[in-house]
Amino acid sequence: MTKTTKIWLISILALLATGIILSGCQTTYITDEGKRLLGNTAIGCVAGEILFGECEKGAAVGAGATIISDQK
Repeated sequence: MTKTTKIWLISILALLATGIILSGCQTTYITDEGKRLLGNTAIGCVAGEILFGECEKGAAVGAGATIISDQK
């Protein structure tokens, strides 16, 4: 495993841990809309990785779809 891959994996794990901690504490830092956005972005990342081999594209689509559907 290369050094870049290790750094990337550590970054992803740190991001996930932060999200879990903030969500688990029931803090007011993340609103219901924010939780939905984070969830859809994570799901989009997984789908993007599976379909395109690129997490970023899937995350962008998931986040964009959430923002568009939340327009009032």
